[in-house]
Amino acid sequence: MIPRLLLLLPLLCLNLHAAEPTNAKEAAEKKAAADRAVAEKFAQWKATLPAEQQAWETLLEQNLGAFYLPIYQAEKVKGRVSSWDYVKDLPGLPRVLLIGDSVSRGYTLATRKALQGSANLHRAPENCGPTANGLKKLKVWLGSGRWDIIHFNFGIHDRKTPLPDYEKRLEEITVQLKATGARLIWASTTPVAEGGMKDATPADLVARNEVAARVMAKHGVAIDDLYSAMLPHLSQHQPPADVHFREPGYQFLGEQVAASVMKVVPLLKTVNTAVIPMGRLEKDGYDWKARHDAILRLKAEVNPEIVLIGDSITHFWGGQPDGGRMGNRGSETWQSLFGSRRVLNLGFGWDRTQNVLKRLDLGELDGLRPKAVVIHIGTNNTAETVNCRASTPAEIAEGVAAIISRCRKACPEAKIILMAVFPRGEKASDPKRAVLREVNGLLAAGPAKLPGVTWLDITDKWLKPDGGISRDIMPDFLHPNQKGYAIWADALRPVLPQ
Repeated sequence: MIPRLLLLLPLLCLNLHAAEPTNAKEAAEKKAAADRAVAEKFAQWKATLPAEQQAWETLLEQNLGAFYLPIYQAEKVKGRVSSWDYVKDLPGLPRVLLIGDSVSRGYTLATRKALQGSANLHRAPENCGPTANGLKKLKVWLGSGRWDIIHFNFGIHDRKTPLPDYEKRLEEITVQLKATGARLIWASTTPVAEGGMKDATPADLVARNEVAARVMAKHGVAIDDLYSAMLPHLSQHQPPADVHFREPGYQFLGEQVAASVMKVVPLLKTVNTAVIPMGRLEKDGYDWKARHDAILRLKAEVNPEIVLIGDSITHFWGGQPDGGRMGNRGSETWQSLFGSRRVLNLGFGWDRTQNVLKRLDLGELDGLRPKAVVIHIGTNNTAETVNCRASTPAEIAEGVAAIISRCRKACPEAKIILMAVFPRGEKASDPKRAVLREVNGLLAAGPAKLPGVTWLDITDKWLKPDGGISRDIMPDFLHPNQKGYAIWADALRPVLPQ
């Protein structure tokens, strides 16, 4: 006799198979219901937003697609920060657009954090995918606003695109982006470990990076070589069999992208670069970071009564941190003026107003309570180099005003002594003289009149009757020697608080 259990097995199996679609259907219905609930909450949240932000949210709804839109809406309903968040521009900072795929999405927040206070970072309203999609959607991504810098990438989604087609499409995209007038930065496609993609090899991405490098060279586009930057760290930052990165990897990439953007910012003519905080700009033998680090170590120990802020003219005078072989050119007059008073010298060679702003943002004045802050800055802003454009007189004056604001915030009780920028060049006809006269006129009419500021213009004390400068006080017609620093010391003595 056949056991009753064996007779029931076919029916049990039949019922199991019949239940599977029902369970899958129920799961899909539950997910759809959950998505609808999120979408409803999102719509309620969206309705509370200003019109401009609502327009951005609508743009995302139209472009993020069935995969990314629910993820984004869920993030916003939970109050989380997203790479596609609406960005309200801070006035005066450059507008930067990121165009790229999901890897670009991954490093957006890290890049935005690194650029905080220096640039307004936006990203295209979707996972941009292959170049074919770029040609179709570029106008949507660009929107109607003006972009100062566009950082863009394609490649992983083009791994199956024939190289001639990829080159042709990338060429068309680059031409269209150049037409916006923005400074362009191409990001090479990030590496993928062997086996990370089932349908492509690392060699496929290398080939596409080579094609892109050729296109960018043709159009004079800067390259942010994320491939070479990440390759030595790939096993540390990329999960096995994946094209994406762990969070530390995206942090690493974000810092690389931000650095590539900040290389371009000082060259922009569309914004006042004199007020955008910048680290070291000129690549010479001067160790900017070492001096900054020395100040952070020394400042509490010195506990200064007086702080001097400026460029090499200030640095070379003397004091602490010790200027070494480059400084101490006015040590005798330094001693005669300051004696045993506690003084901190925040003069840095090659500094412009934007470099001073960066140093102050990094904390050089934090925690100090000096009686006076002496500011002499601006002459280097008149220089044009491969790393930075020259500032206009109005831009320089605005940069000085920003420095005064930082000083007032950090040291509210300090007397601020603002120096007119010293003349430079041997003869009165030197082109920089006219620029500095205009700068000083704007300083006298603006920043010098701010509360708590004492204006000190000693221009005439540097000049001979014919308007020239003597080597006896400025051997290179820019930096004072011992005699020259005595002129400055004599002028400061009566205005320094006791």
